[in-house]
Parts: sequence; C-alpha cells; structure tokens
Amino acid sequence: MPRTVTDDADAASDFLDAALAAGHEGVMVKDPASAYAAGSRGKAWLKVKPAHTLDLVVLAAEWGHGRRRGKLSNLHLGARDPETGGFVMLGKTFKGLTDEMLAWQTRALLDLEVSRDSYTVYVEPRLVVEILCNEVQTSPHYPGGLALRFARVKRYRTDKSAADADTLDAVRRAPGGGGPGGAAGGGRGADTLVTIPPEVPG
Repeated sequence: MPRTVTDDADAASDFLDAALAAGHEGVMVKDPASAYAAGSRGKAWLKVKPAHTLDLVVLAAEWGHGRRRGKLSNLHLGARDPETGGFVMLGKTFKGLTDEMLAWQTRALLDLEVSRDSYTVYVEPRLVVEILCNEVQTSPHYPGGLALRFARVKRYRTDKSAADADTLDAVRRAPGGGGPGGAAGGGRGADTLVTIPPEVPG
C-alpha cells in the first residue's frame, strides 16, 4: 500500500498529487504514534481531499430551525442552463454560513421573494454564491442529474450577476461530474482513500 513518512509540506503535497492522479479521492494523514481503532479515527487521523469551487445561483431558501429560527438558512442551489437560459437545481446546503451571513441573506432573499410555502421562500435567481464541494456526483434526486458532495458556502459573489454563474456543463466538468475532466460515478470511494495513508509526524 503506498505510504510515506515525512514532515516536509512539499513532499506531502507531492504525495497527495500522486494519489489524485491515480484516481483516489485523497489521502489519510495520521500521527505515526497513533493506533487504528475501527470506526473511530479521532483527531490523529485526518482525511485530506481537495475542495472545488462553483459559482451557483440561489433559487430558494428554507426557514431555519433552532438557533436559526427566523432566518432563511438551507439554500437551494442552481447552475445556469445555457440552452434554456434558466437554472437547474443541483442541491441544497446550509453549511458554512456565519450568523452575519444568515442575517444578510435573509434580508436579501426576502427582497427577491416571488412565492413561498410553509417551509421555503422561492426567489428571483439573482444572487450568486461561491460553493465549496468535494466533488460532483450523478444523482436522480435533482433535475440536473447531479448533486454536490459536502457542499458548503464560502462567500456571496456580489460582484457577479446570475449570467456569470457556472453552467451545467461546467459543473459536469468538475471532479466526479461525469463530463470531460470529471470522473463518472463520483470517483473511488472512501474505503480506497483509507488504503493510501501517508504518515506525518505530529
């Protein structure tokens, strides 16, 4: 099983690049003094995978619960469809949002409201948000046939209009998206990822 022991950041980065080139999702980084415990890695075992960004449009948002009650939280995200000029939903996320962002987006989205139901406010597709995700997977659950894995909000792109958002084709080209440059089926699974651990002294 490929492995390396190093305290050099460049060597660790090269090892990660080689793992990605071989088709793996990433690497496991561990303290060499730590012992493996089935079902629990703890802080001594870290999964390292690259994150990719997409500029998507907010199509709707769901009201939050608990400490987010009264705020629009869970975002419905869409990519631009260049053939129709519309937007195709790819998934949802509420991760990565700070309290300040929640307050700002609630005001901004309510200003763009076109309709609502008990849980969701539907808006004009004008706000662009930069989303970090680990990969794009094929999925029957959304109209675009794709879904974002581990999506979280990085920032709002107030410098961009909806016409500048990523297209569905661009999303397909992202890792795992199944298009040119992507890997259909979402790449290799986490079980393979765990089999290529480098060891970095803690």
